[in-house]
Amino acid sequence: MSSEDYKKAYLFLSNKCSKKELTSKEALVFCSKYTLKITQKHNLINELKKNKFIDHQRYANAFVHDRFSFYKWGKLKIRHHLAQKGIEENYIELALDNIDSEEYKKAGLEETTKKFQSMGSPRDYNSKQKLLKFINLKGYETEIAFEIVELVMR
Repeated sequence: MSSEDYKKAYLFLSNKCSKKELTSKEALVFCSKYTLKITQKHNLINELKKNKFIDHQRYANAFVHDRFSFYKWGKLKIRHHLAQKGIEENYIELALDNIDSEEYKKAGLEETTKKFQSMGSPRDYNSKQKLLKFINLKGYETEIAFEIVELVMR
């Protein structure tokens, strides 16, 4: 355990962080390939945060944007995944507030409509249940899911 390992780890992680957003938790995993004490690892993470290589707010904003725009995930699913990555709740909340509520409902409606059309089922109770399960698995809140399914089933 030397300062040489610390320098190598810092260079490696700063390089990684400059190419891809990382959380503190992910950076700690990358630290494991270096023989550093736990206090050194935490000092390294703090130094990366201080130099803006690791920024949880920036990470949360990017994650929310990508998962909503590309995969049409709901807020519950996004929140859960960010929490698993060790992002603080206040950063998650701020990032989720960036989603426009009209766009959010519109995306859920589009996804549910596509699912209903691909099912080729009649407009019955079982179809409604399948759509509710689908939209809930996408991470949409229950009230919004009911609203969306009612619109699709008309």
